[in-house]
Amino acid sequence: MKSRTIFIVSVLVLGLGFFITTAIAAEKMPEDPNVTVLLENDDVRVAKANRPPGTIVPMHTHPAYVAYFYAPWTGRFTNPEGKVVEKSFPAEKVLYSPGKTHAVEVIGTTNQEVLVIEWKKK
Repeated sequence: MKSRTIFIVSVLVLGLGFFITTAIAAEKMPEDPNVTVLLENDDVRVAKANRPPGTIVPMHTHPAYVAYFYAPWTGRFTNPEGKVVEKSFPAEKVLYSPGKTHAVEVIGTTNQEVLVIEWKKK
């Protein structure tokens, strides 16, 4: 009975892992002509974005990342539950996130100029 319980729990955990991985993969960063990938390998993805005001980036998921903003900008962020928050970032701001799913709209009068380093999960 104990081994059967372990087997069932193992199958459920593997199934949940597959479901989560599939859901995240469906929300990968969309193709964006304003983004240049500077480096990509098995460990990291380094990309630079220069998005003008009015640019909308659809819902997507980042793994853990660091972002460096070259210039000040303001964005409107929408999470998967629909909550909207506007944030302004100063030039030379560095931030870390353990991962996030959101949509972004560049608002205001300045471009979003950002370098993003994402760690790939293994």
